[in-house]
Amino acid sequence: MADRLAAIDWTFWGIVALGVFLRFFLLTIKPPHFDEGINGWFVDQMKRTGFYRYDPSNYHGPLHFYILLFSESLFGRHIWALRLPVVLASIGAIVATLKFEPLVGKWVSRLAALAMAVSPGFVFYGRYSIHEVWLLLFSMIFVLGLLGLWRFGARSYLWSVGIGTAGMILTKETYIIHVGCAVIAAGVLWVSHRLNPTTDLKRAPQQWDWIDLGMVLITSIFLIVFFYSGTFLHWSGVKGLYETFAIWAKTGSNGNGHEKPWPYWLELVLRYEWPVFIGLTLCLVCQFFRSYVIRYLAIYGVGVFAAYSIIHYKTPWIIISIVWPLLFVFAKGATAVKIPAKAFRMVGFAVVGFIFGALISYPIQKSDVRGLCNGGSYFSECLSTTLAASSTSPVCGDIGWRLYTCAVLGALAGGGLSLLLRGSSNLSETFMRNTQRAVVGLALCGSLGLAIWLNYFRCSTETEPYVYVQTYNDIYKLMNPLMRAVRGNPSNYSLTGHFIRTSTYPFPWLLGDFPNIGYYEQNNSPGKMDADFLVVQSDRINEVEKKLHDSYFTEPMTIRPYQDLSRIYFNSRTFRKFFPGKRPDFAGKPATTPALPQ
Repeated sequence: MADRLAAIDWTFWGIVALGVFLRFFLLTIKPPHFDEGINGWFVDQMKRTGFYRYDPSNYHGPLHFYILLFSESLFGRHIWALRLPVVLASIGAIVATLKFEPLVGKWVSRLAALAMAVSPGFVFYGRYSIHEVWLLLFSMIFVLGLLGLWRFGARSYLWSVGIGTAGMILTKETYIIHVGCAVIAAGVLWVSHRLNPTTDLKRAPQQWDWIDLGMVLITSIFLIVFFYSGTFLHWSGVKGLYETFAIWAKTGSNGNGHEKPWPYWLELVLRYEWPVFIGLTLCLVCQFFRSYVIRYLAIYGVGVFAAYSIIHYKTPWIIISIVWPLLFVFAKGATAVKIPAKAFRMVGFAVVGFIFGALISYPIQKSDVRGLCNGGSYFSECLSTTLAASSTSPVCGDIGWRLYTCAVLGALAGGGLSLLLRGSSNLSETFMRNTQRAVVGLALCGSLGLAIWLNYFRCSTETEPYVYVQTYNDIYKLMNPLMRAVRGNPSNYSLTGHFIRTSTYPFPWLLGDFPNIGYYEQNNSPGKMDADFLVVQSDRINEVEKKLHDSYFTEPMTIRPYQDLSRIYFNSRTFRKFFPGKRPDFAGKPATTPALPQ
């Protein structure tokens, strides 16, 4: 027994276990997100039709919905089952990071996996049901396959490329960015190698043949056609494979309500992802990395980061599929045995240049910004805004893209300046090693602390940038009495309810087991206004109350940010026992009795 225990790789499984715990612990603490409600509703439709009707204007591939259907069929129709597949995919991404060990080394892969396991963003978006975690997982498998094919030439890596590519295509149309950046990064790596040779760049002998390639292609194409065609029941869905790009290009350029300035990802990294920021900074010295794999990941990571920064359409959950390569760069820098003094100085000067560039951005700000605050107050706000990862200062107004443009240019200038001053100072190995350990320790501990704070204490707090279009806990004002009612008497699933307001998700999915609930947007209204409960948008309250005849308990409710207030009406006959000792807040006019004929 002792020998078996000694043979277990405790570090490997400890990292995985930590990732599992952070993703499963209190999984249902966060109310269902707007997108989760829509995804759940699509699954409900699939149960009725037998397939997913792919529409390219939905911007997402079909695979996620079939996996959700499978999960709900096994475990039931509830939020835990809806989130379970993505949680497993997020854990799979940690395992995929560890699978890079033959390419990057044991401790680089493990430190990168640890950084992913405790990352606020990777944990936060690995705990609810969205597509981006699948894009993260499949893009990692795709890149792992590319690098493994070059390094080892094994058949298994060929399958990784095929399955990774098919999975990305089945997940989201932005797969084209990842594939394009992977190809471009290979060309840039060749130039980089010519300037400063890497080790072991020679391609390994090919261990697969044309039959293997044919099997991979047939399998990948079959999976793509199978799911896009609605399991061969909706063949027009296959056309969406190319139709989606025209729609997506328009959305990416316009933003469609989610437009953000180019520094958006940098702001999020500064706020939450400290190991990623270190990895991004170390990309400045990627020429010092002798490993072609790390150099390739640095080039690929910066390319994807830049590409997504250019696109106007930005939602925060996309970040997990953007920044994962930078975790390997961070880990390589953190585990470096020999630290080149030139690289150390370059990174140090880049950080100083970043701060200095941010502080001197005042002259290029708009005139109304300079009118709101003088140079001294601007410097103070500049520092607090950068640390808070915000584009807007409460004192100076919108200072975002100008601030971060100067900061990035300052970082590049600082790195360049260090090359000119390379002989001006001597750095001891002890100083560089202690600095390395301190920065790595602070980054990982800070990341874990932020992950715990965000995911278990502020997971629905709208002031957190990661908490985006998140449903408020207010929805439980309606859900708790309803679910108590059906637990006490299952016949209460037949209660009638009216939602008289726009944009009611996630309720259509949450209340999918209640067959007598209607949703009335715009100026639509039910034939009979009285019901067991109503949810009414604030601007329609007067209209609705004029048509009510019963008495009701009322509660205010806001479903999510940027949405009008709603008022919940609980019929006093149905819900009296849930409001003990309370008198109804609203009493309608008694219905008039038709006069009897003379």
